[in-house]
Amino acid sequence: MTSKSTTNLLANPKTPPSVGRVLSKDHQGEYFGALDGCRGLLALVVAIFHTAWASRVNDLPFLENGAVMLDLFFVFSGFLMFTLYRNRLATGAQAKSFLWRRFARLYPVHLVMTLIFVAYGFLRIYAQNIGISSLEPGEVLPFQPGSPENGASLLSTLFLMQAMGLHDTLSFNAPAWTISVEFYTYFTFAALFIWCAPKKPWHFAAIALLICLIYVSLSRVKPDMDITYDYAFWRCLAGFYTGVIGAEIYRRVKATSFYDTPAARPQHHLLELSAMLSYILFVIYMPGKQQFLVAPFALFFVVIFAFDKGIISKMLMAKPCLFLAKISYSVYMVHLIYAFAMEIIAAQILSRFFGERWHDIGFNGDLYLIPYLFLVIVSGYFLQRFVEEPGARKLGRWYKNRQKPSLGKTAAAAQGN
Repeated sequence: MTSKSTTNLLANPKTPPSVGRVLSKDHQGEYFGALDGCRGLLALVVAIFHTAWASRVNDLPFLENGAVMLDLFFVFSGFLMFTLYRNRLATGAQAKSFLWRRFARLYPVHLVMTLIFVAYGFLRIYAQNIGISSLEPGEVLPFQPGSPENGASLLSTLFLMQAMGLHDTLSFNAPAWTISVEFYTYFTFAALFIWCAPKKPWHFAAIALLICLIYVSLSRVKPDMDITYDYAFWRCLAGFYTGVIGAEIYRRVKATSFYDTPAARPQHHLLELSAMLSYILFVIYMPGKQQFLVAPFALFFVVIFAFDKGIISKMLMAKPCLFLAKISYSVYMVHLIYAFAMEIIAAQILSRFFGERWHDIGFNGDLYLIPYLFLVIVSGYFLQRFVEEPGARKLGRWYKNRQKPSLGKTAAAAQGN
């Protein structure tokens, strides 16, 4: 087992999506419990994926090639957004309301975590100045010349533009790159529905062609799907619209009522097992350039589990999974600061008792994941309860209050005419 340095983790993290809150009961319409539960579990997998100390869990082949698993989050988001809004994005006002709701859901947690990472940066500077920490080779303190954490990157992070090709690395809360690109993908989604809402088969064929072109183009400039700060927007765009196609396939298949017939019931378990295994095997055995074939595997996965019919769906809809789903966005956004903290504690304390290779003794590296995940889940819960939900409510109320005067003026003008 080999250990990953904390510095390298921030500089080139194998991060996943936007793990934004893309599947919830907040909106009218269907609730996709299996996809929601899967999202909750994947958020924990991502948290393990970003640990810097070696463990048998993190050395599993699925996690070694795990960057591509995050594309499921983009597909989930596209699937749900199309399902919820296919008939609710016809005007500029509706698009504006949609974008504000997405902003209100994402930004409060993003802002809080950005401020925490800024404070962490100043804490590193203070620790260095008083002599209780030392720099690793090549490491640069935040806000110093050559550091990725500087005023420009902070500004772009605050405007959710840190992964839009403006910088040559990630900074501050690195996993938030997915939030950046997904937020601006929502703009393309709203514009599409205002100007040319996809309804006919050839519309979706054109979208599929665009997805293929994006993946082919990315494969020409990148060795694999570990794409974050530079071409991440295109990666998100392809995954998101793969989800849009999946939602249309789901809608058409569901309209046939085939999935509700007694003859189809024995096939649910087999289809879910096939979808799950195919994606896992894809992640493990198709590294490098082959990862750009992710779309059909993710599409199959999302469409099958959207029906919530098989035994795997029932397990994914168990209360622990749905609890993780509820806090998954906050878990995703908070986990990296704990990954850093636990690595620092291990380097300062555990290495003194067990040596620098402490994680290779027995199951030390794996056991160390337990308190780490506990802290991540607990913090995710409080962040969701006291920042994510109230922040979204307050921003939502603020937006509604701003709309009332304009609605009043419109009504008054109509009466005057």
